[in-house]
Amino acid sequence: MASVPLEDRVDPQLRDYLVNPPSRPRLSRLHPAADRVRTTDTHVKIIDGPDVRDVPVRVYRPAEADAEAPVVLFVHGGGFTLGELEQFDQHCAWYATASRAVVVSVGYRLAPQFPYPAALHDAHAVWSWLTGGPDEEAGEGAGRRVGTGAAEIGVDPTRSAIVGSSSGAAIAAGLALYLRDRQEPLPSLLLLHAPVLDDRHTTVSSQAITDPRTWNRAGSQRGWRSYLGPVADAADVPAYAAPARATDLAGLPPTALILGDLELARDEALTFATRLAQADVPVELHIYPNATHGFDVVVPDAAVSLASRHVQGEALLRALHPADHGRPD
Repeated sequence: MASVPLEDRVDPQLRDYLVNPPSRPRLSRLHPAADRVRTTDTHVKIIDGPDVRDVPVRVYRPAEADAEAPVVLFVHGGGFTLGELEQFDQHCAWYATASRAVVVSVGYRLAPQFPYPAALHDAHAVWSWLTGGPDEEAGEGAGRRVGTGAAEIGVDPTRSAIVGSSSGAAIAAGLALYLRDRQEPLPSLLLLHAPVLDDRHTTVSSQAITDPRTWNRAGSQRGWRSYLGPVADAADVPAYAAPARATDLAGLPPTALILGDLELARDEALTFATRLAQADVPVELHIYPNATHGFDVVVPDAAVSLASRHVQGEALLRALHPADHGRPD
């Protein structure tokens, strides 16, 4: 990656935000028809040995969704350390209408107070709540579900996707590996948006992106160290924490990766996509030129952002509505 100042490379429609962050457009421009989406809050109670806790979730049901709509589990970003459910309302509302599905956003525990595997366990608990996953005899540390989420919120968990954005993509991909290894229900699609997958920071792109105005090397190193906590310096960091470390990707669900070519994590996403294809996993990869981390959210009305969201919507529609590939009105 050439050492050209970022503002000289970045797409002109993204440049104003990069140079002048206060000009960031409101996320309402991502999805102006959010009033077509009904939002409700609930929680998933987890009993894991002596540990009892509630995982908050926010449910987004679009007007187009029927009584047994497909379901999308959404795992938000925030460098592993930040993020409240309400911050992602517009993003989730857009995913709900674009996919004609109910989106369930996970309020997982954040690092550094709760390092790995807390976020993974919370996401897994919500997935199990939706799909009828492990019961109390499933094994130590698995936890058990209380109640039936699919029936409670009215979704068909046999038509499902997992979407992870930024650091949430590491949790989502780690969850997919975890489900595969435990022979639990897998989604029809794993969608990794602006994915962060590798804690090692050894690629060309991971060393080239240092500009503090976007997700950069220093911020990424801090985020990963916070998330990994006690295992940050281990020689064998678990693949469930850093999915790029997985030695075997066979058996993962069809996967779509969406990112810009000015991403710190560009090279690790490229490698991950290649390895998925080599493992005979159906893979879709879209890298948008001159686009920085999360470009399609921070500048939602740029042409490159519209292209990215179109691709994401189509991938979800194909996976969740295989008998009807048409787009919603």
